[in-house]
Amino acid sequence: MQILNRNHQQSGFTLVEIIVSTAIFVTVVSAMLGLFNYTLQINRRVQALREVVQGTRTFSETITREVRNGRIDYSSWTIECNASNYAISSNTSLGIVTKTGDRLCFYFSGNDMYLKKLTPLGITNNILFNSGNFSINRSLFTFTVRPTRDPNVVPYPQVQPSVVIAGQFVLNKNATNPTTINYQTTISTDVYDISK
Repeated sequence: MQILNRNHQQSGFTLVEIIVSTAIFVTVVSAMLGLFNYTLQINRRVQALREVVQGTRTFSETITREVRNGRIDYSSWTIECNASNYAISSNTSLGIVTKTGDRLCFYFSGNDMYLKKLTPLGITNNILFNSGNFSINRSLFTFTVRPTRDPNVVPYPQVQPSVVIAGQFVLNKNATNPTTINYQTTISTDVYDISK
């Protein structure tokens, strides 16, 4: 008959070793989750900024194309456009006459920017520039037209009409930390038919 040795060592972890390893594991996982959460926040912020940049680019390309290919409209054809008064420093509307005879008006209605188009056939339609959470800050937006009056009516010798656009574009305007881009550009018309 064999006598079993009751003093042999047991293999395994002690309670202290388990607690220490669990604490290290929780610390590492918490740091990783914090880093992951921070990365997601940065990704959302970059994506929001990308949307604002794309909206700003679309807006500015549309206005630039119309101003360069047309002429500044110095006579109001609509109440919203108020194109007869470019001397106002806080002007928020702009009238354009295209090569095809279309009359365009960029204007605000409430807090939304619209493009109103009137064709020579009398057909009118509106295009909204704002979409979803993207908007143009009306209080910080202006069109500055130079010269302020039609150079063919009031003689401004050798003055090429131009438009300065200054504004702020906002994404997630209702958020606690909205994404904004301040924007300013000067566009001159390529149609230079001022009488000399």
